Parts: sequence; structure tokens; C-alpha cells
Amino acid sequence: MLSWSARRKMLYMGVAGALALVALIFIWEYFFTAPPTCFDGKKDGNELGVDCGGSCALLCPSQTRDPLVLWARAFPNGPSTAAAAAYIENDNVNAAAKQVPYSFRFYDADNNLIIEHDGVADLPPLQTIPIVEPVVDVGNRVVARTLFAFSQPPVWYTVMPTSIPLVTVSNQELATDGSRLTAKLNNGTIDDVHNLAVVAVLFDADNIARAASKSVIPVVSHQSSTDVVFTWSPGVPNIVRAEITVLPSF
Repeated sequence: MLSWSARRKMLYMGVAGALALVALIFIWEYFFTAPPTCFDGKKDGNELGVDCGGSCALLCPSQTRDPLVLWARAFPNGPSTAAAAAYIENDNVNAAAKQVPYSFRFYDADNNLIIEHDGVADLPPLQTIPIVEPVVDVGNRVVARTLFAFSQPPVWYTVMPTSIPLVTVSNQELATDGSRLTAKLNNGTIDDVHNLAVVAVLFDADNIARAASKSVIPVVSHQSSTDVVFTWSPGVPNIVRAEITVLPSF
């Protein structure tokens, strides 16, 4: 017959063994049988890379294409200031990127750098994305050439079209002297759209951009329309068309 001290020792060992078994089961469940997620730092499930591709919103670099700069230009809009615009082509279908850093570089006729202007932009799931800086201080120098580049590669995420608020443009009217552009923004959804960015670019007969502007509309109420107005003073002559792009939030 075991003594009391022996029985107590066996009891302690049994409790310790049970606790160790519970710990081992927890470790096994957590590290070896836990369902894969897009945030576990491992390539598992149907992922194409570590936490990217497959059912993950984050796209792997091998799935995406770098955005292409179609053109970049500067437009004088004051004694010492200019507006800058660039058109970006996004060939990643239903993909968007947030807070992508970029820079505009402005050069004079002798190819000397006037100023470099940095910014960040969200790239919505649109094929053509305008990026506009309404006011850049260029001093008393004349901008002859403008370059645009992203400072870091965008990190692309899949965005479902149904998650993007659909705001359309109608009743677009351009003044003959290129001084004023008006349109209506139509929100046919059941939700209000807040802080909506809208960009306008004017083009001449040679399809060259001659002016650009950006406006942020505080709210476009559900099932309603809101006017948007862009002005250029003085006007921009020889303009044959205008493009208005709604930059949806995501």
C-alpha cells in the first residue's frame, strides 16, 4: 500500500501530466490544425504566395502589372504657380492601391530641375487614373518639361465592383472660351457618398492636355444629383473636349 506522500506525489505528477497534455493539444491545434488565413505569415490554403493571391484580397506581385504613366504636364495658373497632372494606366482589373507615394519633377528649357513636388495618391480600380496637383509653386521660372513617377511600387488589393459607390457624370457643358466646365454628379445608390474627388482635364484638337483641376465634393446624397463646377481664369483657348473622372473611395 502506497504511503500518503507517495500518493500525493503521484497526484501532483498526474496533474502536471494532464496540464502538459492540454498544452500539447493546444499547440497542435494552434500551429498544425488551425485553418489558414490571409494574415498568418505563411503560404497555405489556396494562396499563391505568403498571404497573397487565391482567396486573399492582397495580390501577389506576380499577379499584377506596374502602372504606366501615359503623360505628365504642367499648366501655368498664376504668376508663380502651376497645376500639374498625369494620366496613369492601371491594367490590373478590379484592383486598387492605397496611399502610393509619387513625385512630379519640373524642368526648365535647359533641362535644369526647378522643383520636385511629392504627394500620395489612392489608385482606384479604374483603367485610367488622373493625378492632379492644383497648385505647385514654381517661382519665376517657366516649366518646359514635367516628369511623374511613383516613389514606391503600389501594393495592389482586389476590390469588388459592388463595393465601389457608383456615381455617374451627366449634363457636361464646357464654355466656348475654356473658362468654365459644369456637370452633374448622379448618385443612384441608397447610400450617401462623402468626400468624392472629381478631376477635370481639358484637351485641344491634337489631344494634348491644356488644363486640369480637381474638386472634392463633401457629399452626394443618395438617389440625388449634385452640381460640380471647374473654372480657369483666364480661359483656355482652342479646347475641343473635356474629361471628367470620378475617383471613387474604396
